Amino acid sequence: MRKITSLLLATALSFSLVACGDNTSQKEAEINQGAGIDASDNVLKIGRQPGDVVTTIALEKGFFEEEGLDVEVSVFSYGPPIVEALTSGDLDVGLLGDQPAFSAISNGVGIEIFSAVGSSNQRHGLIARDDSGIESLEDLKGKKVAVPVGSNAQPLLYIYLESAGLTDSDVEIVNLGVVDAETSIIAGDIDAAVVYEPHFTSVATEENGVHVVTDAEGYKDYVTLEVLRTDYAKENPEQIAKLLRAWNKAIEWANENQEEAAQIVYDADGVDKETTLKYFETTEVHLDLTESDVKAIVAGEEQSYKYGLIENDFDVNDYINYEYLELAGLR
Repeated sequence: MRKITSLLLATALSFSLVACGDNTSQKEAEINQGAGIDASDNVLKIGRQPGDVVTTIALEKGFFEEEGLDVEVSVFSYGPPIVEALTSGDLDVGLLGDQPAFSAISNGVGIEIFSAVGSSNQRHGLIARDDSGIESLEDLKGKKVAVPVGSNAQPLLYIYLESAGLTDSDVEIVNLGVVDAETSIIAGDIDAAVVYEPHFTSVATEENGVHVVTDAEGYKDYVTLEVLRTDYAKENPEQIAKLLRAWNKAIEWANENQEEAAQIVYDADGVDKETTLKYFETTEVHLDLTESDVKAIVAGEEQSYKYGLIENDFDVNDYINYEYLELAGLR
């Protein structure tokens, strides 16, 4: 029977917005506290996560304004709270991993996948304390392993366990967000954690006494998704097209100005510049949903259902909408 322990008040579906570090602007801080979100129809409300290059650059460089968009950007710690905000109508668009999107769709939330941001299997993985004795996946047996429940790191943990001939009953799973997991593994409260950037390779240092056991390569292909509230998009298709064009400008600019882009992300979120520069090296950044992207998304839904992370199976192709990419001239 699956047993998951929660530490440090972390919950799978707590609707808590996070301001990452002292560099978060006052405007974003107000939004993060639930204030300043304009409910008027002409304001596009976007939820992003720390380290998001595309929305951060588009905001900083004025690409939203160039497209005639009025936006409010909120920063969330991980995917499940974004789903809650989409469900309540506090957001129109959200950046998240596949598992939160699958959970939402499985539960009947009115969202669609309308874009990717990038694909990579090197930005998620397993880290472990140097003194834990964990050098391979088989070494996880009997260990205390953290994962953000409801995030796209959760299925990866079950894939790791299965590949090592283990089950969830062979480990103690601890429900921790990536920030708390980083703190806890350094403190020695847990043995290992399945996390993602910007809390994956950056925490695995000799100084912290933490190392990378493996990334997701050969285990799970990851596509970072952009999802939207179907009701909003049907009424405001041109707003979504403008959003995509602004994001595309941000991608083009960031690819040509990687050092400056990394500085902007650091100023916004406190994410180490090297982590962002590695993002450009390890991630195929694009907005269009490629054939390989869709294949990975379909496989991800099948994995989530297999491991009991969603209750209702569905054909994910029914929830991918290419209309807005086509309207933006990007497909």
